[in-house]
Amino acid sequence: MKIKQYYILALVMFLFLGCSDHEEPVTINAKSISFVHADGSKIAEGECISPNVKYGIKIETNIVDVYRPFRVDYSVNGVIYTMTFATSTSLVNPITLTNGDNTAQIVGTNEKTVLKYVDQGDFELVE
Repeated sequence: MKIKQYYILALVMFLFLGCSDHEEPVTINAKSISFVHADGSKIAEGECISPNVKYGIKIETNIVDVYRPFRVDYSVNGVIYTMTFATSTSLVNPITLTNGDNTAQIVGTNEKTVLKYVDQGDFELVE
């Protein structure tokens, strides 16, 4: 009978000693949003925006945890989209630019970026 009590005591000690109150929760947040080429490469300062090139939105986070996927809501020109981070700290979603200012913002933050695109219409360069 004493052996059974030791097993119960050992189980209770294991449960209490196994839980630590020293663990601090890791805060996962999005740290930047930017317009990029569809392959994720940066758009150079002063680069001409071409209608024949594909572009995207890149969001970067501070950490990634495969056991806790992290969802980021963002808007492009007022339309809300979502990215889910599970295995990478940065993701790129393709977008179609509109004529004028294209604005992207992480919802609920001040993190924002603007890209100006001027549609040339049927303009053709003749040399």
